[in-house]
Amino acid sequence: MNSVLTLACLVLAGGSASGADTMPAAPVVAPALAASLPEDITTPEAALAELKAGNDRFVGGEITEEVKEGKKLVRRERIVGKRARTLSTQQDPELRERLAEGQSPFAAIVTCSDSRAMDNLIFDQELGRLFTIRVAGNTPGTIGLASIEYAVKHLGSKIVVIMGHSRCGAVGAVADSRGKPLHGHMHAFQEHMAGLLDAVVRDPNETDIEYKGRLEKENAIRQAQAVYDRSEIIREFVDNGKTMVVPAKYDLRTGKVTFFDAIEGNPNAGHEH
Repeated sequence: MNSVLTLACLVLAGGSASGADTMPAAPVVAPALAASLPEDITTPEAALAELKAGNDRFVGGEITEEVKEGKKLVRRERIVGKRARTLSTQQDPELRERLAEGQSPFAAIVTCSDSRAMDNLIFDQELGRLFTIRVAGNTPGTIGLASIEYAVKHLGSKIVVIMGHSRCGAVGAVADSRGKPLHGHMHAFQEHMAGLLDAVVRDPNETDIEYKGRLEKENAIRQAQAVYDRSEIIREFVDNGKTMVVPAKYDLRTGKVTFFDAIEGNPNAGHEH
């Protein structure tokens, strides 16, 4: 273990690098995480499991440290700390050099443009592992759909996550408009969320936040279904068990991502090749 990691362990455990404390620092490095390199994630189920594990690390405030044999990443070890952020592999020249030759992201994430919904941090994944499509309201249009198809068909992504979040401004704007056209190009929110307000009937006893929270969940589910319905490419991959489309919602306050049921495919469907 390198000196930087050792120092981090001492600090997090309340010890001192100078040895001034009389009580030795207790070890805080947890057992090594199982290797989960992009090329090792070969099924949609494995991809979902890695996203859930990464979000658990983020919520739990764990920092990851890479362990390498030469240039090969063999596993990640974790340091229990107060911040949750993958250590700066983004600054790793070897990683950048390898990624300059190509990418193989195991997941495609469609998420909101909101500055608080950064998927790499939320899922504790470094460069090259997530193919991200960001658009307000997590509502992929034609370009967004083409991007998803590219990730799945050409880059080999095993899962597509449509992730909404709490306190979403785009969903809130649609809800508050009460059917009146939004200004400028923001009317596109209403077009891509058409039928959402009819699908979620407001309970007079619920708060505004509760109502919009249900809209955010329903919007993620509807957008995920739309990706499957609108794309022949995605339908083929889902129906053949090569990828899955999963709606989800991120809680800004807790950091937790809740995954909902994956969109059901039709394994008996015949697809032309």
